[in-house]
Amino acid sequence: MCGICGVVGSGLDIQANIERMLPKMAHRGPDNTGSWISSNKEAGLGHTRLSIVDLSPAGHQPMANEDGRIRLTANGEIYNSPPLRQWLWDKGHAFRSASDNEVLIHGYEEKGTDFLPLINGMIAFGLWDGPNEQLLLCRDRLGIKPLYYVLLPGGGLAFASEIKALLACPEIPAAIDSVGLKQYLTFENTFGARTLHNGVKMLEPGQYLLWKDGNAALHSYWAPSFEASDTLPDFPQACEAYRETVHKSVARHMMSDVEVASYLSSGFDSTTVAHFAAQTTDTPLATYTGAFGQGGWYDETPGARAVAEHIGSAHTEVRMGATDFASALDDLVYFMDEPRMGIGAFSQYMVAKQAAERVKVILTGHAGDELFAGYPVFKLLLLRRTLGRNPLKGLGLLLRVRPAEWPHVVYFLLQQLLGRSGRFLPTLFSSSMLRKGLKPDVAAALKDIRPEEELATLVGDDPDPYRCLTRTYLRAYLPGLFVVEDKISMAHSLESRTPLCDNELVELALTWPLSLKLNKGVLKAIPKAAMRSVLPDILYEQPKRGFPTPLGSWLRGELNDLFHERLLGQGSPLHDLFERDFLEKSVAKYESGWQKRVTPLDQIPTHRMWQLLCLDAWLRNSTERLGRSLSLA
Repeated sequence: MCGICGVVGSGLDIQANIERMLPKMAHRGPDNTGSWISSNKEAGLGHTRLSIVDLSPAGHQPMANEDGRIRLTANGEIYNSPPLRQWLWDKGHAFRSASDNEVLIHGYEEKGTDFLPLINGMIAFGLWDGPNEQLLLCRDRLGIKPLYYVLLPGGGLAFASEIKALLACPEIPAAIDSVGLKQYLTFENTFGARTLHNGVKMLEPGQYLLWKDGNAALHSYWAPSFEASDTLPDFPQACEAYRETVHKSVARHMMSDVEVASYLSSGFDSTTVAHFAAQTTDTPLATYTGAFGQGGWYDETPGARAVAEHIGSAHTEVRMGATDFASALDDLVYFMDEPRMGIGAFSQYMVAKQAAERVKVILTGHAGDELFAGYPVFKLLLLRRTLGRNPLKGLGLLLRVRPAEWPHVVYFLLQQLLGRSGRFLPTLFSSSMLRKGLKPDVAAALKDIRPEEELATLVGDDPDPYRCLTRTYLRAYLPGLFVVEDKISMAHSLESRTPLCDNELVELALTWPLSLKLNKGVLKAIPKAAMRSVLPDILYEQPKRGFPTPLGSWLRGELNDLFHERLLGQGSPLHDLFERDFLEKSVAKYESGWQKRVTPLDQIPTHRMWQLLCLDAWLRNSTERLGRSLSLA
C-alpha cells in the first residue's frame, strides 16, 4: 500500500532525514507524500501513499487522532476494519476518514498494545504517542509487510519500509553483516531480525517495538499455536470448512476502492483464490499468468487458461525470456534491497510489472503449501511416524509417493539422518564449500558462525516434527517469501494481498493434524478435494510445479556470456568475497555437471548460481546506485 519511515531521538536532523528517505520509496506510494515533525523536533514520520481505500485527502498520512497528539504512518490493509471501526465508534471515537488504517489510532487509544492481537490484516506501522513521548512499531502476525529499523548512536531510532531509505541517512553506516551473509549463503535467506546489512534489523512477524527515552524494547503479541479443536472434523467436514473459510477470506481481501486483480498459475492455491474473487465482482476479474518460450515443465498456461475460461476472467499471459532476465536482474535486486530467496522472484517481478499497468491491487496464493501440506517433506514426516506405529499402513503410504516426489523425500531424509543444520530447509553452500571458496579474511570472519542458530531459536525445540516443520515455514520460510513478494510488487506500485494468510484460515490450519491434511497420502488433500467440483479437471491431471523458471537453460545457453561476465569478469565485486579459482570451478562444474539432465537434481546447483548473481548485483547496486560501497563489518 505505501512506504513508511520515521526518526526519533535528540540531536538528530530529523526533518532532513525524513526528506532523504521519502524519495527512496517513491515507487511504493506515487499518489501522495506526507510528513510530520513534532514541535520539539525529536520525532518525525514520513509516508508515500498508494491510494487504495479512501482515495480522498482524508486518507493521507501521517494521520492524527482527534486532538492531534497521536500520529500514524502505516503500510498495509486491515481486513476486519469494518467491525473494529463500529466497535470503536460505539466506544465514542470520532473518525476523520474512511481509511481502514485509522482504526489503528483509535484502537491504540482504547486498548494500547492489547489492540494488536485483534488485527486481521497485513500491516506494518509506526505510531507516535505524544502524551507519553513513545514510539510504537508493529508488524503483522506472519510478516507479510516488512519493517526495518536501526538503533542510532545516542539512543535514537530510525525505521522504514525499505533498507535503501535507511541508508539515505548519513548516521547509518553501510556494511555487510557477517551472520546474515553466512545465513544467506547457507539457506538463501536470513532469519528473524537478521538482514545482510550490519546494524539494520527487521521487526519480526507478530512483534512490536516500544521506544521511549532512548530505550527500545521488543515484545511478541502472536505466535503459532497448535491447540486442537474439541471435535476433530472428518475429511468431508474439513473440506467444507476450508471452502467456506477461504471464501470469506477472499471476500475480506477484496476490500478496495480500486480494481483488484489476481495472479493465476496452474496451481490449486491461486486458482482457488481467483475462483472466489471472480464471484465477488460485477465485471470480469483481471488475471495474470507468467509464460516462457519453453514448453513442458515450464509451461503453466494450459491450466491457467482453463481456469480463466471457467471463471470468466479477463486473462493476460505475460511472456518473458532470457533477454528479459538480463535486463531486469539489477533492477530486481535493487528493489529487493538485498539478495533473498527464490529464482521465481524474476518471473513474479515481470508479471507484477504487467499487472501494474492496469491495477493497483492483486491477490496471490501464498502459504497454501505451507499451511495445508503441499510439499513432499510433509509426506516424509507422516511416513516416518506411520512406519514406526503401523508398518503395514506405512507401506501403503510409501506406495503412494509419486516418482516426482521421491527426490525431495530422499533429500530431506538424508538431511535429518546426517543431522545437518536447517533440517527442513535446503542447504546451498555447505560450511566446507565456504571454507574453500571464500577469501581468507572472509572465511575467518565467518568460520565460527553457526548459520542455523537463529533459525533454531525461531523454531524452538518442539519434539513433534510436524509442529517443528510448520513453525519453520511460518517463522522462517514464509517471512522470506513475503519480503520478496512485497518488494517486487511495490517496485511497480502494486499491492499484493495474501487471502490464504487470513487469521481465521491460519488458525483453522493449525488445529488440524498432518494425517488429515494428507488424507490417503495425497499432498494438499483438503484444498484439492474441497475445490474438486468447481475447478477444471486439467488441474488434477498435471504435476505440481511452483512457477518454475528456466534459469538453468538460460545460464548454459543464451545468457552464458552474461553469466561469465558477472561471476568471472574482472569488475565483479564477488571477487572481494570469493576466490576466483573457486568461482571458475563452480561455473565449470555447473555447466558440465550431470545434474543438468535431471530437473529436480539441478535445482540446488541452479539456486547457487542465482545466489552468486544476486550478490554480484547487490554489491554493484550499492556502489553505483546508492553510493555506499559494502564490505564486511
